[in-house]
Amino acid sequence: MDVTTQPHLVGWELTRACQLRCRHCRAQAITERHGDELSLEQIAGVLDHMAAAFSHPPILIFTGGDPLERPDLPDIIAAARERGFLVALAPSATPKLTPQVVREWAAIGVHAISLSLDGATAQVHDRFRGVRGTFDRTLALAHAVVESGVNLQINTSVCMQTVRDLAPIGDMVEELGVSSWEVFFVVPTGRARTAAWPLGPESQELALHWLVGYRRRAAFRVTAVGAPQLWRIVHQTRADGDAHRRPAIRDGQGFAFIDHVGNVFPSGYLPLAAGNVLETDFAGIYREAPLFQALRDPEKLRGKCHICPFRFVCGGSRARAYAVTGDPLAQDPACPYIPPPLETPPPSPAVDAAPAPVGPLG
Repeated sequence: MDVTTQPHLVGWELTRACQLRCRHCRAQAITERHGDELSLEQIAGVLDHMAAAFSHPPILIFTGGDPLERPDLPDIIAAARERGFLVALAPSATPKLTPQVVREWAAIGVHAISLSLDGATAQVHDRFRGVRGTFDRTLALAHAVVESGVNLQINTSVCMQTVRDLAPIGDMVEELGVSSWEVFFVVPTGRARTAAWPLGPESQELALHWLVGYRRRAAFRVTAVGAPQLWRIVHQTRADGDAHRRPAIRDGQGFAFIDHVGNVFPSGYLPLAAGNVLETDFAGIYREAPLFQALRDPEKLRGKCHICPFRFVCGGSRARAYAVTGDPLAQDPACPYIPPPLETPPPSPAVDAAPAPVGPLG
């Protein structure tokens, strides 16, 4: 797939409403739905356009907030399935999500359900998610998803509050029978700007090396979000012989994000809107918006990312660069790698002044 002309994945925030109070929430979710959310009719219109515009329709990830806060969610899923889209759901583990709901989603053709597991114990996970009982509910729901025949994805947010649990979470993920584990390296945006501490460069590098070792032996898909340096390390360690030939799916490159009112972003963690689906067709925004085009051009990267030999397969986190420096094309401040042409590292804003624990490595 040519990711310059069409995305592989589209995250779609159907609502910003959610009953959890997660410390790292990029959406800064609210308890009530916004009055200007896209209607079912408007969503269907965008789906019609996307189905016609792309030869390979992107996988749709309906998220929030909590998509279950929308009573018309089954109709939205049906509209997407009728147009040939694979649909994944990223709900919140609230009382609204039950095994019966999971079975209903399976019956209407939902391809995958992702659940968040941010700690290996209720103490860590529930504190991070802001509501007691979320850990136990998540594990029960994970079993229900697997039993329903729907693919289970576990999402894990890694920051200073959770990194020590990364290895034991990895053990739990294996036992749950997942099809995918996505490890999100927290970007300091939304609530995470003040309530969740991102890892420093050295700690992130250690965690990524551990994750590369884990994915070598895993029988399921393992990847990192917010840390495309994973693919640099994969190539450096030859864990995957052809990794260097595959550009990473990252902000604006193979991925796009639609928010609850129709604004289109390179990702949910990079809050720079390139257009709105009510005013401009989605494919035109993805293909032609200057922001998207710049993010897909490694030669436009600045600092050490501009000369890094891995810029085509990594390119750094554009969301983190923007969150820390205000420039989405700046070098990634969480990457400690020094490209060969440089004798000393260039100045880079610190992600966090406090030393981060290194979790699975000590």
